[in-house]
Amino acid sequence: MNKSIEAKEPVRILIVDDEEIIRDLLYDALSQTGYKVKVAINGRDAVKQIENEPFEIVITDLRMPGISGIELLQHVLKMNPDVCVLIMTAYGTVESAVNAMKLGAYDYICKPFELEEMKIVVEKAVERQWLLRESRMLEFYRHLSITDGLTKVYNYRHFHEFIERELQKAKRNSSTFSLLFADVDDFKVYNDLNGHLAGDEILRELASIFLNTTRKTDFVARYGGEEFTVVLPETTINAGLGVANRIMKEVRSKKWMYADILSNKGITMSMGMVAYPKDALSKDDLIRKADDAMYHAKRLGKNRVCYFKEDVIVEVE
Repeated sequence: MNKSIEAKEPVRILIVDDEEIIRDLLYDALSQTGYKVKVAINGRDAVKQIENEPFEIVITDLRMPGISGIELLQHVLKMNPDVCVLIMTAYGTVESAVNAMKLGAYDYICKPFELEEMKIVVEKAVERQWLLRESRMLEFYRHLSITDGLTKVYNYRHFHEFIERELQKAKRNSSTFSLLFADVDDFKVYNDLNGHLAGDEILRELASIFLNTTRKTDFVARYGGEEFTVVLPETTINAGLGVANRIMKEVRSKKWMYADILSNKGITMSMGMVAYPKDALSKDDLIRKADDAMYHAKRLGKNRVCYFKEDVIVEVE
């Protein structure tokens, strides 16, 4: 067996057969190889165990009383399509095993079998499951690398990657997109009075509002500190301002804990909106202008949305 597999957490295997001698033979051979093995005496027993434990490989006889191997195969793959199901069949029913593979079985083992040949088939399934595990782990770490740990929206670095791609796409397609910058008003005051844990909860709840008031195709990120940004693909400035107003409405109407000590008697945000190509043609200019519009909203008294009307920053009426 591959040394790298031996060093890893054992793969969980379920053996399903109504013949005790077959169950015992497979259990002993695979347990000694280092796998975590359990047995089921029939299809119903297998279903019960699978519902309670995440097996990665199921080795099942094709013909069993009650639930057949084919029915078990379909049930297993419906619950988890990533499970490797290996079908055991007599030589005379190989055609049925091939049909099972067409239904999603990974491979089959012919009875009577040589233990070494059986182990080779199982090792192929184990290798496949390890590749799946590693791909999930890579995806997990990739997700961590692009996600803000506190709010679970995208992070600053991934925002810059995304807006650059969106800009190139808009240039190729002669399309538009809008960019929103939003900053929490008086957040330092709130933090100083209520503590950073309470402030963190405000940021998490704000992130949820942003996600719930935008489309799945929109891009929400925490730009840093108490500042959020949203990229709205295929969205004009007027449509983007509509999104900003929806977010503002949700923020203003929410009952925020311990926020009555703030000047606006609640959590509010100042926002700036720009659009490509109306307001700027480069990433840096779009970001700078969105930031300028946001801080103009701060200067006007906070709790409002500003945007560029021609070259002048104005407040949304």
